[in-house]
Amino acid sequence: MIEKKDKSFLLLYLVPTLGIYTVFCLYPCLKSLVLSVCNWSGYSDNIQFVGLENFKRLFADPIVWQALKNNVFILVFCTLFTFILALAFSVMFTRNKSIYHRGLKIIYFIPYVMSVAVVSILWMFIFNSSFDLVNGLLDAIGLGSLKRVWLGEPDVIMGALTVPLVWINVGFYMLMFIAAILGIPDDRYEAAAIDGAGSWKQFVHVTIPGIWQEIRTSMVFFCVTAFNFSFELVYVMTQGGPNRASELLTTYLYENAFVYSDYGYASAIGVLLFVILFITIFLIMKITKARYQDE
Repeated sequence: MIEKKDKSFLLLYLVPTLGIYTVFCLYPCLKSLVLSVCNWSGYSDNIQFVGLENFKRLFADPIVWQALKNNVFILVFCTLFTFILALAFSVMFTRNKSIYHRGLKIIYFIPYVMSVAVVSILWMFIFNSSFDLVNGLLDAIGLGSLKRVWLGEPDVIMGALTVPLVWINVGFYMLMFIAAILGIPDDRYEAAAIDGAGSWKQFVHVTIPGIWQEIRTSMVFFCVTAFNFSFELVYVMTQGGPNRASELLTTYLYENAFVYSDYGYASAIGVLLFVILFITIFLIMKITKARYQDE
């Protein structure tokens, strides 16, 4: 049983935290939900209830569908390449524990702690045709036929934006996986080696099951943060262009709210984004739970 003084002590720390969470997180979410069924310019007290009109407009808006497709593209391919590279590097570094590799771990983590705006400007220079860094490299290795105006062609721009997003995140998840791998008992690998398992089989049957909970948690965290990273990067590098080819739900929400002052429609986009994110996280937790639930 918790004594009265202990309850008072707990409340002393919980109430301020819950108050801050309510004011800065819970209230804005509930307010956005209310505004999604209203028309509001953001500059007056006149809030007009319109029911589901914003959502009807939402599903009839071709820009929303284009933005949704781009969000799915980023979510799928950024997750795929980020986690493949992070797992590959984490296994490599845990097997080779030299000082050289410890230094590389720090270098790989640097992009994650850099400002996304700085990273965006850096990659704008890298993709810029005037500096010719990417196209020059393609020429140098005999792949000149692949040269493109990377931030100016609708058919390649999403692939180009995926590269810096992966570059930002790989180091962070690599360090998470390294910590998880180091927690796997060595006798599991020794037993697998005695049974004749090579490096690949040890990775599949020992490493992956041993860090599966960390992978699940990392995937959920990545899905939540990917929307923030992608918004900042896309807004700085392309602002949704060319011709909406790199538009995201977050950039379109920002445009409707702060350019057109249509906060009701922007809130409806925010509600749609929340529902998509909730469903995505639910599916990740459901699918990944079944994979190694007995481990």
